This record gives sequence, structure tokens and C-alpha cells, in this order.
Amino acid sequence: MSLRQLLILTVLSLLLPLSSLAGDTKVYRGDQSIFEDTVWDGEILIDGILTVAADTTLEIRPGSRISFTRFDSNGDGIGEHEIFSQGTIRVLGTKAEPVLFTSAETNPRPGDWGAINMMVSEEENLLDFCNVEFGYRGFHAHFAKARLLNSNFSKNVRGAQFQESQVVIDNCRFQDNLNGMQFRDSIVTLRNSVISGSHWGLRCVYSELEMTSCLIENNLVNGANIRDGKLNISGNRITGNRRGLYLQRSEGQVVGNDLSANSEHGIFLEDSKVEVVDNRLVENGRAGVRWLNSEGRLARNQISDNGVYALINDGSTAVVARNNWWGSADKKVIAAAVRDGSDRPGLGMVDSSYPLVKPLTQRRKVQ
Repeated sequence: MSLRQLLILTVLSLLLPLSSLAGDTKVYRGDQSIFEDTVWDGEILIDGILTVAADTTLEIRPGSRISFTRFDSNGDGIGEHEIFSQGTIRVLGTKAEPVLFTSAETNPRPGDWGAINMMVSEEENLLDFCNVEFGYRGFHAHFAKARLLNSNFSKNVRGAQFQESQVVIDNCRFQDNLNGMQFRDSIVTLRNSVISGSHWGLRCVYSELEMTSCLIENNLVNGANIRDGKLNISGNRITGNRRGLYLQRSEGQVVGNDLSANSEHGIFLEDSKVEVVDNRLVENGRAGVRWLNSEGRLARNQISDNGVYALINDGSTAVVARNNWWGSADKKVIAAAVRDGSDRPGLGMVDSSYPLVKPLTQRRKVQ
């Protein structure tokens, strides 16, 4: 090759679009946007911020691998390269060929890249059979609709985070993230999923949550913390956390769950209004139930074999706790298992009358 030909090739390479092919890998460098419907199938490297414009669909086919380089301009430990979508993303992995979102670094770590980021994305986005790892927020949405199905989120700073969104999550696993999942001002359906190995498991505020048949285990602080929300929680297993289920200023139903072996409380209700029925509240380190200035009904639960108390009333209001199984039907045994105004003046009383003579069989499926 002559010197003139080499110079021409060099100039042409500099003039090529920043989206180019490097071997079999499609590369996006710098800040770029996709303005027409696009399909990815294979190896994709994102070395910048890629925007999916409004009214544009990005489809990602089975077996594709999307890698992000690490770029941290301000040294805060958060990688900034990501997908930023105002259009629609459809990740169409399969069980045999899931789609992978990961770090391009040789020694990857949580926070290497930003997020699969959906902002004002009005059409329903879909992530099906994908693995998302080493991001700051594996999935992030703001004013968006999405379904997350059959997918794994691991080794992210936050497995999923969203605001003002409508999200359905079914058969997903959020494991070994710093925080499993957090959201606010959203409508969320969470089914058949696992949240484990995080500092915080699930945290939500000002949201409507329906959670069924999930496993929330071995999270360092709270398994699930719901604040100022509306909830329907049924058929879940919440175990091995510090607090199992912590409700603050929330209302709804907690029915047919296994809330066991948490180091403090199975369920902690604070200024809430909740029906707590048909649950298994056993082997928690301090108490099966901690009740603080809340309203509602506590009935047909198994509340036995907890570390210090079956039920602690730490508020000034009374607790209606009739028709529960306390491990015994003996009134003296039950009284010793309950801490209320009989033990500490100023606290509300607990009505534990009409105890069951044996625990009821749970009628809902527990994961």
C-alpha cells in the first residue's frame, strides 16, 4: 500500500460515523442518537451515551451482548455510559439465548455503566430473558411503562429504580445488588420474583404495590419497606432479613405470607391501616409482630416460636388480635408472649381473646 493510499484510508476512518463495525462488534462512540427503528443482533459496544429518540423502537434479539465502557467524569464512582431511551426498547431474549447487558471492563464492578434508562417512554417497554450486571441502575424508568420478565439483575448498585412509572415484574431475580429495588409514585405488580443478598431489599414510597408469590430473603436491613403506599401482599416468603416487612403510613392487605426467621420482626406496622390475616409469623429474632399506632385487624395468623415476644404493642392505641394461634391456647402463656399496657403504662392494650387451638393451614401459595 502506498503512502497516499494509507493517508486516504486514515482520513476516511476519521470521517466514518461514530457508529461503526469493529470486527463483528457494532460500536457506538460518544453521544449518539437512533432516529429510526433499529435491530441489534450480536455484539454491541457502547462507548458513550446512546439515545433512542421518541417514536423510535430499538429491538434486541436473542443472544445479543451489549457492553458498556466505564467513564466516570467526576470521580463519584458512577459510570456514565448508558442507553437513554425516549422511544421504545424491546429486549427479546429467550431462555436458551438470553440477552446480556454488562461492563466492557477487564475487571468489572458495580457501577461501571449507567442504566437501561427509560425517560418519558410512553409505549410499553419489554425486557424478556435478559441478564443485567455491573450497572449503576440496571433498569431505570421515569414517566414510563415497562414489563420485566424472566430476567436477572445482579451486581448492580441498584437492581431496578423507577419513578412515576407503571411496571410489571414477573419471574425476575434481583440478587447480590447493593440495593435490590426502589421506586416511588408508581403502580407496580411484582410476581414470582426473588430479591436477595442486598443491603436493602425492596423500598417504595407513594406507590401502589401488588406483590404475590415472591421470595425476599437475606437482605441486610429490611426485606420490604413500604412507606405512604397502598398494598396487596399475598403468598410471599420473607425470611432471613433484619426486618421482614416494614410498613409506614401505609394501607392495604397482608394475607397468606410466610414472615419467618428475620433477625428482628416478621412485620412492623407504624402508623398504618392494614388487615394482617392468615400469615405465618414464626422464629423471628425479637417478635413476630411489632405494632406502633396502627389500625386494622390481626387474625388467623400463626404467631409462635419468636425470640422474645409474639406481639409488641409500642403505641398508645389498642390492637385487635383475636383468633390467632400463639403456640398455646393458655391465657397465661399468651399474656407472657404479648407486651402491651399491662407491662408498660401508657401503651395500648392487646385483645388476644378467642385464640385458635392450632395453626390454620395456609391457603395461599408461598414461594
